[in-house]
Amino acid sequence: MKTASSNQGSAPTYRSGTAARLAGIPVATLRIWERRYRVVGPTVSPHGHRRYAAQDVSRLALIKALVDLGHPIGTLAHLPLTTLREMRAGLGTVSVTAPRPERQSSMLRVAIVGEALAARAESAAARFPRLQVVAACADREQAAAALHGVTADLLAIELPALREDAVEFVDALAAAVGARRAVVSYRFGTEAAVRDLRRRGHAVAHAPIDLAEIESLGAAALGAPEAVAAPPLAAPPAPRFDERALARLAQTSTTVRCECPRHVVDLLLSLRAFERYSAECENRSPADAELHRQLGRVAGSARALFEEALVRVAQAEGIALPSADA
Repeated sequence: MKTASSNQGSAPTYRSGTAARLAGIPVATLRIWERRYRVVGPTVSPHGHRRYAAQDVSRLALIKALVDLGHPIGTLAHLPLTTLREMRAGLGTVSVTAPRPERQSSMLRVAIVGEALAARAESAAARFPRLQVVAACADREQAAAALHGVTADLLAIELPALREDAVEFVDALAAAVGARRAVVSYRFGTEAAVRDLRRRGHAVAHAPIDLAEIESLGAAALGAPEAVAAPPLAAPPAPRFDERALARLAQTSTTVRCECPRHVVDLLLSLRAFERYSAECENRSPADAELHRQLGRVAGSARALFEEALVRVAQAEGIALPSADA
């Protein structure tokens, strides 16, 4: 077993649960195959966790498919990957559309995973000339092996239950077919999983969906620009008035006909409160902390602008500003 190096590269690796799920085997089976037959050699992270490369997952999926056909695991364990692929070539678990002579730039190549979704796609494919279903795999657990060698612009997958551990599975499956985005339909799921998938650029919708929705959601997801981090804002100036001075000004402004001073004071108090809230908000990660810093700076910048606006409104209305500065 190899130890992960800090300069190992950017190739993705997967945890035991995700690798087993991609390969279509229980985690317990993965452990037995490793211990008894040494079918793969995962790396070990500095924290002691096994990490499996994409080639490890492909090997496991191929071996699983061949074991299901009746081949003993002992005869497969040490065969090279090319030999396993040659043995697997006759299984035919993927239905692929006939290749088209030329692919138009507007054509969307889709790989579909999920029994019900694949059936709906097969019956309706002729009505959507802009979609090319390059592969359809009914069994989600066999998808990694079944889609080997398939290239698609978009992955469409239907999951009965969407949990946090499905996010890495969808990412890995999309990467396996070269798809930049996935359309994920689900019946039951957690808000955290939906949020994580959308953060990664995938489209998420409640099942059932059809090819029309896949076409629409897929085009929107692929056409969306990559998320760009906002440049950090400069630290805002210190507050110009304290809250007691603002409260006195709000009371003074009620004696004039114009309500603008009081409204501006209300906005200032709200912005100051949100500025403090952002500074004190609980942070779950460095990225979360940076987000709250950015929110605080935005609120502070807006507060400084409204302080200047308050000065101008007070001058226009002939209201004496409080002398108490922050």
